[in-house]
Amino acid sequence: MSTTITTGWTTAEIEISEKVLKKAYERETKTLVKQVQEQVDNLEDVAQLWEIHDLLSSKRYDLDGKYDNREPMLVFTFAQLLKEGWINIEELTGIDKAKLAQISSLARM
Repeated sequence: MSTTITTGWTTAEIEISEKVLKKAYERETKTLVKQVQEQVDNLEDVAQLWEIHDLLSSKRYDLDGKYDNREPMLVFTFAQLLKEGWINIEELTGIDKAKLAQISSLARM
């Protein structure tokens, strides 16, 4: 006998979530590209090159974990993105008010 865990996310909420996550990812990666381009433009020595490498390695690890779109994790994902400024609460319009309250509350922590 298998059990199914219900996360409480509707199909419409999942669609909203996918769009918001895509926009946030595009914003964050565009900002990263701009930051790296500025560093490359001002590159003067190999030490700065390794700093860029370290930044990219760190950001890749961060981005791979941050944009977790599994339903049980969406509240936490959105809270982090809201806290970091990659999304705003208005973009989540259409998501259940209780979920929005959780997201807002977690973002303030």
